[in-house]
Amino acid sequence: MKAPQKIHIHLVSDSTGETVHQISRACLAQFPAVKTIEHVWTLVRSDQHLEAIFTSLERNPGVLLMSILDIELRTRIEEKCKVLRVPHVSVLDPVVNLFGTVLGQDSQNKPGGQRQLNSDYYRRISAIDFAVSHDDGINMGSLMDADILLVGVSRSSKTPTSMYLAHRGYRVANYALVPEVPFPIHHLDGLNILVVGLTNDPKRLSVIRRSRQIAMSDEANESYAELESITEEVRRARRLFTQNQWPVIDVTRRSVEETAAAIIQLHTIWNEGQQ
Repeated sequence: MKAPQKIHIHLVSDSTGETVHQISRACLAQFPAVKTIEHVWTLVRSDQHLEAIFTSLERNPGVLLMSILDIELRTRIEEKCKVLRVPHVSVLDPVVNLFGTVLGQDSQNKPGGQRQLNSDYYRRISAIDFAVSHDDGINMGSLMDADILLVGVSRSSKTPTSMYLAHRGYRVANYALVPEVPFPIHHLDGLNILVVGLTNDPKRLSVIRRSRQIAMSDEANESYAELESITEEVRRARRLFTQNQWPVIDVTRRSVEETAAAIIQLHTIWNEGQQ
């Protein structure tokens, strides 16, 4: 068997490194057979930090991706990469240059500019707090400030999806449907929010729930992981979604990010319809 191709990737940023890291991961997903060794360098703003990076490049040459806005620091990194013949790219340049051309302005070249304590930052923090305080049916009587309500049976990715959307600035509540307990539809009276139903394949749900029961040593609720009971739960959930004309997303083969992206698209369309 052929050994997997291996590559060293140096991720260099003058801020938290989240941007360059996410771009790297997204691109490398197209090369699943390649084994990557990441060297992460964040808050790079000093000569000492640069020297450490250069030493690492000499020992483990590969590819360097950077999001460095300070021109002097970036020039020094580029020069060193050329000497060592290390392929490199500044991942923000194409987009920053595009905006500069369209807007007719020069960029501020401010490290970590996207992390500044502006209104968007506080909106995300508020959204996260909202998601936590409206998780799993809590505070259903105070949904007037919600953007989105997620409804689904247990273990249909409601909480992680809510938190992901909260990090994107959406105020999201979620409600777990329980067998024999009617959904409290009266809490939506007079509210103008997007409600999305989440569903999952019963067989997959059975596996997930059984694993959870084992992890929590829960032997009392026998029907929780039974396929027949789960199938009926999912049927009832779908009937509820249909009766109320809520859009439905099947999370069976979706990651949380994919589910959230679909919900954001639904919210965009819904929001445009309200205007």
